[in-house]
Amino acid sequence: MRLGRIVCWVIGSVAAVLVLGALALVFELSYRPTYDQSDANYPHYLEVFEGLRPELESRGVTKDDYVDFSDLNKGEWKTACLFGGYTDPLKTMQLLGADIKAKDRLRLREAASRGLRLGQVDEQEMAIAFVDPGNNARFIHFGTGIGAEGQHLQKCISKPRTRLYLATP
Repeated sequence: MRLGRIVCWVIGSVAAVLVLGALALVFELSYRPTYDQSDANYPHYLEVFEGLRPELESRGVTKDDYVDFSDLNKGEWKTACLFGGYTDPLKTMQLLGADIKAKDRLRLREAASRGLRLGQVDEQEMAIAFVDPGNNARFIHFGTGIGAEGQHLQKCISKPRTRLYLATP
């Protein structure tokens, strides 16, 4: 009788661990980063990406394809960067010497380490990062971007230039 209770306890414990493990896995795989939909720049650049995507998917990137950053942050920026899937905007802003808020460091590191993600910006996502006149880095993370042509895209421009051309020279 005592052996039966021990066996039941062991089986119950193993089952509980398996259920908790499965729940943890589902939770981890369902992770989605916080996209910056409340950022004032988000609607405009989402529209830009949505306009570029069909063109790029049908013909690929040409030397004439660009994203215009003249209105980014009401024109108040020194350097602006565009990041496609599998990139690391945090590292680039660090290399540029920009001041980065702790909350941005945390959320971008989390985006790179949770779920089945391979970078801070995942496969079909896009991000804009820029340095404002006070040397502060700002990040705008989008749930969608310009499609497959945006994967591994990582380019920056500095003023007075405002057009970031997508094609590699």
